[in-house]
Amino acid sequence: MSTPVQLRIATRIHFILKRDLGEGINVAAMLSDANEAREVLFVCQASGNPELVSLARQYVNAGKLAKPASIKRDAPQDAAWASNTSGFGVTQASELSAPEESSWRSATQWLRRSTSRVAR
Repeated sequence: MSTPVQLRIATRIHFILKRDLGEGINVAAMLSDANEAREVLFVCQASGNPELVSLARQYVNAGKLAKPASIKRDAPQDAAWASNTSGFGVTQASELSAPEESSWRSATQWLRRSTSRVAR
């Protein structure tokens, strides 16, 4: 995952390489593919251009800052079985009421009509 800072740095790298070498980089590929980013950073470090070397270092550091310091954990729960719940208690099933006689009769009639059409 790239950050806005990495986008800014990759864009600067693109324009510096375009100015110095006549060819830029694919910024979107650099931000989405770690292998592509690694290749671009190698070129920057090997270029001998102090600005590109500095930008390569900044790009790597910006990625390190974007990573979360710790993994989020669920809120502590009193019971072990509740560790994967929201903490608002166990959801209880609602009481099911019997269907009304008229709706039941109409559903049964519809089912009989549709099966008789299929059988023909």
